[in-house]
This record gives sequence, C-alpha cells and structure tokens, in this order.
Amino acid sequence: IAMSGWWDRAMITVYTVLTAVVVAALVSVPAGIWGAGSAARARRILLLCDTLQTFPSFIYLIPVVMLFGVSDVAVLAAVMVFAGVPIVRYTIEGLRGIAPETLEAGEMNGANRWQALRHIRLPLAFPTMLVGFNQSVMFALFMVVIAAFIGTRDLGQEMQRALSATDVGKGLVLGFAVAFLGLMADHLLMRWAARVRAGQMRAGAAAP
Repeated sequence: IAMSGWWDRAMITVYTVLTAVVVAALVSVPAGIWGAGSAARARRILLLCDTLQTFPSFIYLIPVVMLFGVSDVAVLAAVMVFAGVPIVRYTIEGLRGIAPETLEAGEMNGANRWQALRHIRLPLAFPTMLVGFNQSVMFALFMVVIAAFIGTRDLGQEMQRALSATDVGKGLVLGFAVAFLGLMADHLLMRWAARVRAGQMRAGAAAP
C-alpha cells in the first residue's frame, strides 16, 4: 500500500474503520451481554440482527444523511450501525455457548453475578467475540467504500472515481489496498483468537 502511493488515503480508511468499530463495540458489547441474560432476549435481539443484515447497505446512509448531513460524522454513524451487528451477535453466542457446568462451578466457589461475568463468562466468550470483531471490521471496510457516495476522503472515494473514469488499473490497485487491509485485520484477530483458545485449552487440561 505504501508503494502504491495511496498510503494517506489508506490511513484515513483505517482511522474511519477503527473509530467506527470501537464506538460500535462500546454500544454492542453491553447490548450483547444484556441480550445473553435470557433465552427470550437473545432470540429477540438475534432476530433483530438478522433483520438488519437483510437490508441493503446503502439503506443505512439515508437516515444518517438526514440527521448529520453529508459529512464524516454521517459516514462514521453509518459504518458504526452496520458494523455493530456482528459484535452483538457473537457476544450473545459466545456468552450463551458457555457450558452450564462451568458457571455452576463458579457459583459454588462463591462468585457473584458480576464476578462470574468478569472472570468466567467474558474470558471464555472472548474468542467467539473476536470473530464478531473480525466480521465487524470486514463490514466496516465494505461500508466505507459504499459511504463514498456521500463524500469521503478515503480509498472508497478514489475507487468511485476510478469506476466513473473506467480506470481499470487504478481501480485494481485501490481494490487490492482495501483487500490487504481486510486480510491484515483478519490475520491479526484470528491469530489472537487462536492463541486465546489454545491458552484456555491448556488451562483446562492443567486443571485438576
């Protein structure tokens, strides 16, 4: 990416994606924890996630443009909403997928609800949650490209210009740049999830 001459636009893309994912996580992780508290809430929230994912991505641009106008804030809002769905989903699935015996063992050792969440449920669900963060980054990259329709200064805008001018070479270079950003994020997050799972397996094997 640095050798292609699009490093500055790539860094704007990274900044937009990371900011949107972090803000989305601040909302989506608590929502997922709340939803995982009961089977009924989990079903309702997962149904909502399925519904949101059926909408075309450009649909998310309409309300944010009405609220914030054509600006970087509108782009961040659209990316945040689109990227928050997988974080909610995988937070719920990770927390609901913990074996009941593990939670019962924590309760028998005197862990209250908050302690069980902090020291048992979230650490065990963390590898699954990382899969959600990985999907969130992919969704955010995709949405950043779509958000170029309302005016951005990142790789998405340049891709739109390349398509408008039928500049195949420029479009391929920019497409590879976005793909490499996604592959880098996928590699880092999946390696992290694999290491966490391996550590949990070693800890489980070492437990009496």
